[in-house]
Amino acid sequence: MTHSLHRITPRDGGRRCGSTRRLVRLAVACMAFVLLAACKVPLHSGLQEREANEMLGKLLEYNIDAAKQTDKDNLVTLMVDEAQFGEAVDLLKRFGLPRPDYETMGEVFTGDGLVASPVTEWARFNFALSQELSNMVSSIPGVISAQVHIANPRKETPFDEVPLPSASVLALVSRDAMTAELVPQIKQLVAFSVEKIDYDRVGVVVSPVDPPVRPELDLVALAGVIMHRNSQTQAILLIVALAVVCLGLGAGGYFGADTYLKTRKARKAAEA
Repeated sequence: MTHSLHRITPRDGGRRCGSTRRLVRLAVACMAFVLLAACKVPLHSGLQEREANEMLGKLLEYNIDAAKQTDKDNLVTLMVDEAQFGEAVDLLKRFGLPRPDYETMGEVFTGDGLVASPVTEWARFNFALSQELSNMVSSIPGVISAQVHIANPRKETPFDEVPLPSASVLALVSRDAMTAELVPQIKQLVAFSVEKIDYDRVGVVVSPVDPPVRPELDLVALAGVIMHRNSQTQAILLIVALAVVCLGLGAGGYFGADTYLKTRKARKAAEA
């Protein structure tokens, strides 16, 4: 009786190992592709931790899928789902975020090595004072943004009669924070900060802003797990990616084990 034995050569084993490696690479590539489909895009970068947390809180409050990343310089980048990018930009804009970067006295009067004229120094001082007052008014609860302009003429000669200084304030305020005490508080703050300015010479214009309506929490169930609808797509993609990887690894393990067993069987048959 004649037995026909198929000998497993190193070339055959190499082909099977090559096929296994290709399957694993294909599975990893599929997982990367699926995860990239659910990736987030940068919304704002170079933020300080405090401001980034405020912006992130607003985004999450309005059911926008967002996260933050901190770089080596401790600056924060806000990331949002690409499908919600436009909605996130509009929402933060309505809350005046990120807040304007007001300059301080120290930043305006940095030593540049040049000797400035008295007129230039006077202009710098009034600009720096306006910036600091704008920052102070913006810090009042409910104020979204504020701009302060100071009219403070400079006396050119001892005989000049200089008009009294005045100031104007434009503030965007959330309608919920509109109270009868708000305008007097702003006027008093400016009057106490500018030399020789009277309370009555501070003009304040307040523009109310309606806050966005908070959407209802939209929850769904996926495989018995309760999650927000915005997270459903990411969860499904992650499950698919894991399934593809497991399938690739399983196929690779099967072919590897099959190659090993056939090689071992062929060796025993050759030795018999």
